[in-house]
Amino acid sequence: MLNEIPGIKNERIKQFALCYTLYIMVHCCRSTWSYASGLIIEQNKIEGFSPQFLGYVNFTFLLSMGVSYFLLGQLGDKMNPKLFVILGTYPLSALFIILALIFEFTTAPKELYLVLLLLAGMFSSTAWPGLLSIMNAWMPKEQKVIILGLFASCINVGNIAGFANSGITIEICDLSILTPIYISGGLLFFMTIMFHIFIKPRPSIVSEHIISDTSQEPQVSKEVVGVKKLKIWKAWLLPGVAIYALAFGCIKAISMIVGLWLPAYLDYLHVSFVALINIMLDLGAGFGGVIVCYLGVKYQKRATIIVPLLWLGTILMVAINFLKDYDNPFGGYMALNFGVGLFIGGCYNNVAAAIAVELSNNKALKKYKHATSTVTSLIMGYGTLFGALNQIVVPYVKDYLFLYCGILAVIGGLLLIVVILTEWKVDDEPDKLNKEIEMH
Repeated sequence: MLNEIPGIKNERIKQFALCYTLYIMVHCCRSTWSYASGLIIEQNKIEGFSPQFLGYVNFTFLLSMGVSYFLLGQLGDKMNPKLFVILGTYPLSALFIILALIFEFTTAPKELYLVLLLLAGMFSSTAWPGLLSIMNAWMPKEQKVIILGLFASCINVGNIAGFANSGITIEICDLSILTPIYISGGLLFFMTIMFHIFIKPRPSIVSEHIISDTSQEPQVSKEVVGVKKLKIWKAWLLPGVAIYALAFGCIKAISMIVGLWLPAYLDYLHVSFVALINIMLDLGAGFGGVIVCYLGVKYQKRATIIVPLLWLGTILMVAINFLKDYDNPFGGYMALNFGVGLFIGGCYNNVAAAIAVELSNNKALKKYKHATSTVTSLIMGYGTLFGALNQIVVPYVKDYLFLYCGILAVIGGLLLIVVILTEWKVDDEPDKLNKEIEMH
């Protein structure tokens, strides 16, 4: 019925663009911090801000975000998703600007940055589940997985924007390392205002030709009275959720290690054009996410496609680990990081967006309404917590960073072998599983 409304295609494009651009700005802030933190260590801008301390800072950020996913994620299905998103992005934008101001005008102790990144992790946790909930409501069912594969590339475009922002302002224009932080925080604040004004969290057809804005509607409507809300601990019982969450933990850890540590790692090895190498990683991931989603839709074998790609990425990461022995490894870093992004990053985008939404639309959830934010928060929450634990390990394996990531990719693939076996079985039993969920 929604597909037959005149103007629905343009409205969907508008909602997609708003969600896509907002999350670009969220990741622009993160990648800008990743770039700047490496320079803080290199230039000894803060006393005691060592690689080990950066590990604790990153651990604090990810631990806070992971716990917040679990604690706050369900709210994205119980309240207006538009409000859920901006309750995080408004303070997050302000926090990055405050961080730069404190750094520039005070001599605050390094421990203060732990507190600021703890808050940043909490505020970061609302955006992705809330945006996926909006996307799930708007996008056509028959094209949803492919669209979500494309949508997930906003992560990589945001990273590219952050590294380009940092590379231009610091390396080319020779400005302060704080300049890109001010810029990214300001852009996130501006985009949050645009999102706040123009987003429609869910389409509501009030006549044959009108799609109304549901932003101000009461949260309990006639359509959903009596419909149960999925508890996050019950989501573990859904088909594939637990195993995908465990495997995603390994993939997320790789993404967080590379995303947060690659600039510092390359600076440590005195590699030039750090920003450009980071951009190649995200370019590969953006393309990879769309390709993996397309193959998954075409062959209906998600894990069967993901596992070989993870292990191909492992071979490339092992190869990257040995580039430090060469005199001019720049070209090798460019090519191999693009390949790692294509295979590992493509799998990450697929699980984080398309598979998370598919799992939330499972037949076993027919008694539940709006479960996207809850299921996404469970997968992202566990993955982020596992990624947080690895931030403490990284400083002690920095000479073998990519080899360590390769080991994680192998483990993630081994976990998904269980899903491969179920993919080749005939049919699920959603009604039986639904009863099992109710018993708990």
